[in-house]
Amino acid sequence: MLTCIFHPINPMRTLEEDEAEHLIASGVWFDSPAKAKQYREKVEDKIKQEAKAAKPKAKQPKGKSDERQ
Repeated sequence: MLTCIFHPINPMRTLEEDEAEHLIASGVWFDSPAKAKQYREKVEDKIKQEAKAAKPKAKQPKGKSDERQ
């Protein structure tokens, strides 16, 4: 029997049920578009958090300005 599977960034695919189950087991294909969207949002939030953590603000030494003359 044919079934649809959904990916966070790739288009929907229609496959035989056994092939679909194999891809769903991989963890990045889902049986509903809502689950795929939720996974994408989770990954995007994680990337944003990692980017914030990787950019510590540099402190300026006292008496120094960042203005270029």
